[in-house]
Formats: sequence, structure tokens, C-alpha cells
Amino acid sequence: MTRAAAIAAVAALAIGSVGTRAFGDPPGGDGAPAGMVAFFNGATCPGGWTRATYAEGRLILGVTSGVFVGVTVGAPLASAEDRAHAHTFAAAMQLAVKSISAAGGGNNSAAAAMAYPAGGTTGAAPSGLPFIQLRACERTP
Repeated sequence: MTRAAAIAAVAALAIGSVGTRAFGDPPGGDGAPAGMVAFFNGATCPGGWTRATYAEGRLILGVTSGVFVGVTVGAPLASAEDRAHAHTFAAAMQLAVKSISAAGGGNNSAAAAMAYPAGGTTGAAPSGLPFIQLRACERTP
């Protein structure tokens, strides 16, 4: 078994489909069902597989409803890109009443007891997460 076929078998095993195929699909030489997407550590897809260009540069997520299959959000990442991003935030700080007396008999320079809003946007920064780039391939019938 070639390294690519072994990786395909492991990927198929991870989703529980080794040795199975969709009804009507001819059996593949590696046991992967037609339409399965797997990742390979090579410049090209192995025989019987084609590039899954729709997955390139994208984070692949499982869906909770079939209506979301194939939905894409945003632009795909470029090769080796760690895209910078920012976050907006909002908060309120509630200051309690404090009785503070100074020698002059007042509290003219302290903050009043009330809610103070705070918010803004963080500076753009890359995620810094480690990653590996692999070839996304789809099993052809």
C-alpha cells in the first residue's frame, strides 16, 4: 500500500467508512467511497482522487443540518497565511458608592458611583496558531 493510500485509509477509518460505499458507487481500489474528501501529504492527489479546490484554504467543519453542506464564508486563506483579525468588545463597569474624605472635606476628584461604559476594537493580530498544509482531494467514482 502506498503512503497516499494508507493516509486515505486512515482518513476513511476516522469517519467509519472503510470498505463501504454509497449505493450504486463502484468499489474503489482503496475502499474509500466516491465523494469522500481526505487530506494528503503530497503535491498531487493519488490515483482515483481529484483536487477538492472548494476546500483549499478553508477550515472544514461538520454540519448540524444538511442544508448547510457546501456553505462557504469569507475568502479562503492564501498559502501559509495566518490572517490578522480584530475583535470588538463592550463592557460596563459599575462603581460602588465609597465615602472618601480628604483634608479639604470633599471628594471632588473621584469617580461618581455609576455604570461606566467601555468598548472598542482590539488591534489586528494574527492567530499565531500552528498549522500544517495538506492537499485536499475528493474520491472520484
